[in-house]
Amino acid sequence: MKNASVCFSHRLQRAARALPHDARATAAVEAALILPVALTMFALLLYGAEAFAVQRKVTLTARTVTDLVTQAAPTKMSSGASVVVAASIDPLLNVSSSVLTPFSNVNLAMVVSEVLVDNNETTATVQWSEPCPNTTCLSTTGVGARSKGTKVTLPTGLGTGQKGTYLILGEVSYNYTPLSLYTPAAALTLNDAIYLTPRQSTSISCTDCASHS
Repeated sequence: MKNASVCFSHRLQRAARALPHDARATAAVEAALILPVALTMFALLLYGAEAFAVQRKVTLTARTVTDLVTQAAPTKMSSGASVVVAASIDPLLNVSSSVLTPFSNVNLAMVVSEVLVDNNETTATVQWSEPCPNTTCLSTTGVGARSKGTKVTLPTGLGTGQKGTYLILGEVSYNYTPLSLYTPAAALTLNDAIYLTPRQSTSISCTDCASHS
């Protein structure tokens, strides 16, 4: 009995001494330490790549709607201004929303406005504003129609030398929820705004937009 106990003790000691040199044990410990970090980095990489793709789509959508509205065919001309109606602006907003494909428009909000650069050349005054129809842009948060007469702070340098100039402002926001993979991620609001000058005339008047002059 005593010999059996001694043999077992010797075997246990040899196993303990060999454990630090066992490559399989070392690999298992390294994997246990590295795997959570690797999975987290992989998830963040996917989140970042998709968020970048959505942000790019948001920018393209803002550019598209602004560009289309600057070229909108007027129903008539009045005092040198192109006169349009909401019924001609809304289809342009609807068409622009398709730029977001394959991302859903459930989280999309979009609005187009005309602003007049103020004398200080750093702000502009809203002349009219029209939001994307809620049958297309389904988000209940984000950008909405701007009230006539409210001020917009222009991007640095945009208004320099442009006082008295009319600009079309397209704004898009998208509530982006990352894929739920290894670790949950908080929702992000991605947005962009584009300013362009009218193409058909010096200004565009929308007589029945949600907020109008």
